Amino acid sequence: MVGPYLTIVKDYYPWVSEKFIDGYARRANLSSENRGYLNYEAREARSIYFEPVLHSDVVVTSVSPKKHVIGDFIKFYYPDGSVESDWRARPNFEKMQKIRLAAEAKK
Repeated sequence: MVGPYLTIVKDYYPWVSEKFIDGYARRANLSSENRGYLNYEAREARSIYFEPVLHSDVVVTSVSPKKHVIGDFIKFYYPDGSVESDWRARPNFEKMQKIRLAAEAKK
């Protein structure tokens, strides 16, 4: 980042997850574009503006397998009715963006 002003605007989606192995847990998370922490290096920045944009109407849920079975992955249930099984154990951010943008276009 170059310049005295750093502006960060990021989309976030609610993600409700259920797991069963090693004890039952239900968690509420925020899903974002990157898998971990976002780091910015802005040595010249004198002002930083951060705007998290929560899209609370686009909620993804996930259910992990009840037993360890090779090839059985977490199932993600998207608000458009689709279901995906994914080894990455994270919701598909691009898919959630498309669902939200399609819904907004219908308005």
